[in-house]
Amino acid sequence: MRMFLAGALLLMLGACGTNQVPAKNRELPPAPPPPAMAEEGGSCAADVRQCPDGSFVSRNPAKGCAFDACPGENK
Repeated sequence: MRMFLAGALLLMLGACGTNQVPAKNRELPPAPPPPAMAEEGGSCAADVRQCPDGSFVSRNPAKGCAFDACPGENK
């Protein structure tokens, strides 16, 4: 009886994938537009710097892509 149930289950599972459309013929869902680029100062590399207190700062286009000051730094 177990062999019969196992065989029936395998047949049902095998039939699940027979009507799939190949990926190359499927249309992609619409995607949102890319984010707007900053007009002032352009864009900088997306790297970050870790501060001594453990926080992170990124590059600032208004400062010529220099890193922002860490909290507590006097720059």
